[in-house]
Amino acid sequence: MNSSHHSLRDTLLGQYWELKLNPQIYSDFFSELNEFQIKIIGSEIACMINDVSHQSIVDESFLCFPEIGLNINFDEIGSCILKFKQADTSRLHLIFTSKKRDEQMQIEFAFNEETSLETLSKHLLKTQDCIPAPAQLNTKRRAVCPKCKDRRDETRANISSNRLYHIISFACFLDQEIWITYNNEMISFTKSFPPNKESSPDGIISLANSDCVIALDIAEVFNTISHESCFEGESSTVVNCYNSHGEKLFNLIQQNTELYDMCSLDKNEGCH
Repeated sequence: MNSSHHSLRDTLLGQYWELKLNPQIYSDFFSELNEFQIKIIGSEIACMINDVSHQSIVDESFLCFPEIGLNINFDEIGSCILKFKQADTSRLHLIFTSKKRDEQMQIEFAFNEETSLETLSKHLLKTQDCIPAPAQLNTKRRAVCPKCKDRRDETRANISSNRLYHIISFACFLDQEIWITYNNEMISFTKSFPPNKESSPDGIISLANSDCVIALDIAEVFNTISHESCFEGESSTVVNCYNSHGEKLFNLIQQNTELYDMCSLDKNEGCH
């Protein structure tokens, strides 16, 4: 490790670097990394992507990773912070937080990525002694009515009481890959997963493939609406999943119509 790298370590220790927001800066940064991990956190979804492709494209305000189906809208980023990983100074975290503080993306990479770190140091806005408020994810749940709270609590206690649990279970039974699409203001992605699920306490369903794990908080899903559509040239079932305020959280897609037939068995689908 050369002296300039030592200097960067000494400067960054105990501090938080606030960096400029420009997609080209980070396209250059990612192209120089040997390895990194992406963690996406939202109110109802979390996603971990490992060993991702370094190929990225800048399209106006968007930084796109076409091989992994990930897009980042820099117009919706409120803050970018660089810091050491807690309790591990061999790793760094680059954290993007949305303007509404309801989404966050964390990039983890090794401190020995010397060139990449120096690239970021050229775009330093200011240093902070603590994480500034715009970089802090707001984890407070939105208020719900007493009836919705009871339904949320029921799913937390018994995940099979939620209709989406049975939709995902039937999709796994059909033994075809399951696609999840997430489209929020700062982050959007589309990922496919083998038809295997894991259920966890508190209403969480996880799906995993070779480079990605996604956790869906189905206790926050109060409504599902399914329809048939064409997805990648195949007749498919699309299940839109909504929160208690009628906002779309994510879509579940499977390239068949059998899943739609199952969803249609319940004429009051929108009330489950």
